[in-house]
Order: sequence, then C-alpha cells, then structure tokens
Amino acid sequence: MPKSIPSTTKNAIICCVLLLAAFLPAVAQTTRVTELQQKLNARMADTARLTVLKDLTTAYSTVDPVKKFYYANVYRSLAVKLHREVNVADAYIHMGISYGIRSNIDSALYYFNLAYNHAKKHDAKLEQGRSLANMGFAYGRLDDDKEAVSKYFEALAIYTKINFELGKTQLYNNIGGVYFDLDRFDIAQSYFEQCLAGYTRAKNDMGIGNALFSLGNCYRALMQNQKALDYYNRSLAIRERLGDVNGIALSHMGLGRTYTQMKQYSKAITDLDTALNRIRTLDDKYIEANVLISMAEAYTSSKDYDTAVGYAALAFKISRQIKSKAAIYESMEQLVNAYKGKGDLKSALDFQTQSMLTKDSIREEKALKDVSLIEINRIRGENASLEKNNLNIAELNTTYLDKINKYSTVIIVTLLVLISALLFLAVLYRRNIAKQATNKALIHQKEEIAAINHELEMLNEELNAQMELTIAQNAELERLNSIKNKFFSIVSHDMRSPLSTLQTLLAVYREGDIGEQELSELLVKLEESILTTSTFLDNLLEWSKNQLEGIVVNPVNFNISESIVENIQLFENAIALKKLNVTSLADRGVVTYADPDMINLVVRNLLSNSIKFCHPGNEIIFNAQVNDKLVIVSISDNGPGISKEESERLFSLDSTMSAGTRGEKGNHLGLILCKDMIEQNKGHIGFETQLGEGTTFWFELPGAAEEE
Repeated sequence: MPKSIPSTTKNAIICCVLLLAAFLPAVAQTTRVTELQQKLNARMADTARLTVLKDLTTAYSTVDPVKKFYYANVYRSLAVKLHREVNVADAYIHMGISYGIRSNIDSALYYFNLAYNHAKKHDAKLEQGRSLANMGFAYGRLDDDKEAVSKYFEALAIYTKINFELGKTQLYNNIGGVYFDLDRFDIAQSYFEQCLAGYTRAKNDMGIGNALFSLGNCYRALMQNQKALDYYNRSLAIRERLGDVNGIALSHMGLGRTYTQMKQYSKAITDLDTALNRIRTLDDKYIEANVLISMAEAYTSSKDYDTAVGYAALAFKISRQIKSKAAIYESMEQLVNAYKGKGDLKSALDFQTQSMLTKDSIREEKALKDVSLIEINRIRGENASLEKNNLNIAELNTTYLDKINKYSTVIIVTLLVLISALLFLAVLYRRNIAKQATNKALIHQKEEIAAINHELEMLNEELNAQMELTIAQNAELERLNSIKNKFFSIVSHDMRSPLSTLQTLLAVYREGDIGEQELSELLVKLEESILTTSTFLDNLLEWSKNQLEGIVVNPVNFNISESIVENIQLFENAIALKKLNVTSLADRGVVTYADPDMINLVVRNLLSNSIKFCHPGNEIIFNAQVNDKLVIVSISDNGPGISKEESERLFSLDSTMSAGTRGEKGNHLGLILCKDMIEQNKGHIGFETQLGEGTTFWFELPGAAEEE
C-alpha cells in the first residue's frame, strides 16, 4: 500500500467506527418504527403527538429516508401550529438529514440553512449548533474542506457557550478528520487529543477507543512508529474488553501497517492476518480490501512476491465488486510492485496502464465534483435571491391585507353613521342627497378594493412565471452539464489512454526491461490505438466545427462507388493487421446528389467501426445500388453484433464507452456525426444486428440530380 493513504480511504477508516457507534441497527429501528406507528394511530393530545412524531422521524433515519422526510414535514406543521419554535428548527434539521442520507447534498444544505435561520431567530442555541454541525458534514461530503471546518468551528463556539460537552467532543473528532484528510497530521493530532480528553471525562469507553485509534493513525502518518504502536495497543485493549469486533480488526490493521513501516514484516503479517479474520466475520468488504492491500505490501516488502500477488489480486477483485476506485487503484499499485519484483514485466505494464487510467478517472471525478460544487453554490445564491424576493412579496401582501382591513372598518363605520343619520333625519328633505353621497363613497371604495385585488393577482402571476422560468433554466443547465461531462469524459479517456501507454512503453524500453519481440508486439497494439485516436480526432474536429459554425452542405452529383473503393484503400493497413476480408459489391456508376466530403466521412466512420469490432478473419462487404429515386448504401460484417441495450442508445452521446476486439476505444461520436451528416443531406441512416452473427449499417441518399 502507498505510504500516503487517499482521502477516501482515510475517511472510510476513521468514520466507520463513528457510524457504528452513532446509529442503532436497522432491525431494531424497524421494530421501533412499528411501535411508534401504532402509538400515532391512537387518539392523543397534540403535545403528546408532537413527541411521537419527533421519535418516529428519528427512527426512520436507518429505515426509509423518504418516509423520514414525510414525517419530519408533518412534525414541522404540528410544531408551527403549537408555536413550538425549537421543534420547528429540529424538524428542518431532520428534513436536511433525509436528503443527506440520499446524497442530495444541495437540498440538505437548503434545509440546514432554514433550520439555522429559524433557530437563530428564536434564540435556540442547541439547534443552531446542530444545524452548523450538519452543514459542516455536508460540505465535507462535497470535498469543500475549508467551508466544512468553518461550520464546525461556528458550531463549536455555540456548544462551548451552552456547555454541551458531548457535542464539543464529537466536533473535535470531525475537525480532526478533516485535517487528517488534508495531511495536516499535527493539527489533526491536537483535535484527536481534545476528543480523547472529552470522552475520558464522560467515561465513554467506545469513544476513548476510537480516539486512541485516530491518534495512532496520526503518529503512524508522522512516522513516530513507537507512539503509534502504543496508541493502537491501548485502543485494542479497550475494544477487546467491549467485544467491538470491527474496532479490534481496525486496531490490528493499524499495528500491521506500523510494523510494515518498521520493516518488522513477521509481526506485521501476524497482526494483519488477525485483522483479516476478524473483519471477515462482519463481511465488511471495504475494510477487508484495505487489509488485503496492506498484506500485499508487507509480503512485497519482505520479497515474497508470489504471496503478495495473491493478496493483491484478491483485494483487486473485492474492490471491483464494491466499486471503490481508491481501493482498485491501490490494489493495482501493489500488483505492479509485486509483478516487477517477480520479473513479470508484461503483467506489471498491463496493471501500470490500468492504474494510470483509474488515477485519471479519480482526478476527473474530483474535477467534475469541483465544477458541480461551483454550480451548486451559484444555484444556492439564486435560490437565496428568490427567497428574498418571496419575503418582499409576502410583506407587500401583508400591507395590502392591512389596507383591506382598514377599508372594511371604514365601510362599517360609514354604514353606522348612515343608519344613525337616516333615523334622525328620516323626515328631512336632504335624506335622498345623503343616500346618493353614501352610495358614491361605497362605489369608490369597491373600485379601490378591486384594484388592489387585481394588483395582487398580477404579483402572483409574476411570481409563478419567475418560478417556472427558474425550473426550466435548471433543467436546461442539468441537461447541458450532463452532455458536457460525457463529452469531456470521452475526450479525456480517448486522448489519455494512447499517450499513457506510449509513455509507459518508452520508460520500460529505456530502462531495458523489455525485449525486441515484446516491443514489436506492443508497437502493433500502439499503432492500432493511434489509428483509432486519429479517426476520433477527425470526428471530434468535424463535430466541433459543426457545433460552432453550423453544418454547411454543398451537394453535387458524385460516384459513391468510387468513394467506397478509395476508403477501403485508405484502411488497407488496419485491414491487414486484423486479417479481415473487405470487398465492395457496389454497382459501378452509382451516383448520388450529396456533399461528397460529408459522405466520405460517413463511409470512413462506418468502415472504421466494422474493422474495430470484427474478429480476425471476419468479412466486411459494401454494397450500393439505385432503388427508384434513392441510392441505398450498406456495409455488412459477420462480427460479434450489438446487444439490444446498446442498440437503443447507439446514436446518443449518453451511451457508455465500448471497446473493440483488441481493446480499441469506442465512444459513439462517429455514429452521431454520421447521423447528423446523412440527415443534413436529406437522407436516413439505420442498422440491423444479430448478437453473435453480425451487423449491417445502411443509409439512403437522394439519387443523381438532373444537370441544368
């Protein structure tokens, strides 16, 4: 295992114990949910129902996060009705946690912010601190360590003010974990020591064991091996006394890694073997993979390369099962080191290439996550602006309602005065004049009220229009981001792979670790990869030009049979490398009215795809004929065919990348370009395929136009 553990691995090791300590088993929570549901169905006072809803919301955390959100919302509504402002803030926190469990971090942050603002407005200190602590955890999930630490410190200040010791201790551990991920081990150590002191004062043995383990990790990272051994052993003693199987396994793993650093390989293997046996009883595949990687490192360091290969291969298999890219990368690194030690340079080179691609993929995911974080912050700012506008509109509505109430009071007073006047002046001549004046006043007031109501309706319509526009813009942004991310992923993989392979090949050849025959075989593969990349670049440049400048079609009459023959000659080397039989049965003199450059590119792409996915010895047959006023061109092969699932997405950029029979990269960009160009030339394209029997692509174009 590399000396510097990736952040994902370190987080998993540290947080694993915390999660076990913080949550009840799901089975127990299911029983608790059933009990609370029965209570909720009974008749009771609203104050008692509020308590049951709070407990039910908490219990659903490990059972069903969607139902957790539903009951949290019911809990919030009842709290609003009872004017229990602390419970309103608590309900918002649970709604945010529901989204956090489902990895919808942006929505989680929205509700945590609502909880914080509500708690701050009503001076609920504990809920303010809890909201900030959850924000810190959410920002940590987004890899925004700076913002995470900021929120943790704000929460810590509040917990200190209200003397909430358990919350402070938990925050010390969270802050230490962030600094540990940033490789600031000295700072992380100081917070883990404060965490240890807090759990010691609280006499919390489980917490003490966790804190000792975290400190052991720090000292091991700082290469203070004796101190690391001391803290791991103290942690192990507590965990064995508590019967904490997971904690025991982690402590033994820490001891084994430390002994490996100290080059005491026999002791390292003993502790790591104990850790492996313990963790297998829990069926925790992630920790098992990490222990196996550490075993491989220990055996490689002790020059037992065959055993190292066995453990590294098993770690690689488990890592792929659980889809952990960090563990996959580390296990491949161990396989590279072990195979180099054995002298199996070909296997080492294969895994070295795969590990570089995996490392690039991890970096790309980090870059995409950073881009997503920027977009989330932007959308969050827009939402805050909309929320402010909503508050302004609500205040304006309140003002109008006050005016309406005022006018209603005026009307009532006027009516009373009118009635009194009618009683006192019933026999007077001016009675009719007074009635007319009163009626005019009432009509005027009704017109004012109608105008106010109309203005309110206009404001509501404007608000609805703004909300619909925002929803449409967000949907469009998500669609564009999806296409952009897929496009960048295609470019990155297709461009980096041949360059990485060439770099690795030259390095191995320069060091003299590869023979001429092996070099010749690898150069053949490299030539195929460069040819595929060249075709990809042609497609990419044409596609980019079409996106930026638009497709300009210049149709003329030209002989498509000659175009087919020219393109077959262009791919003679690739056809010979795969030993394929390529023939053209196209009728001579088949003339179509289309843009020759575009149709040449279509034929070239279809032929390149057939070569890429055919096995050596397969046949590829072109045909072209005139049918009525249409020219029909087809290319058939007896290759492996295309699956039903891939067929449905073949002309879409959303389709996953594929590989040819010799590992050539396929990204569907060429087929998308073919479809665009055929349709721009007033034609149609399609295909027929049978899995295991072959594929036929065809396209129709207009026949020859009459010469003027």
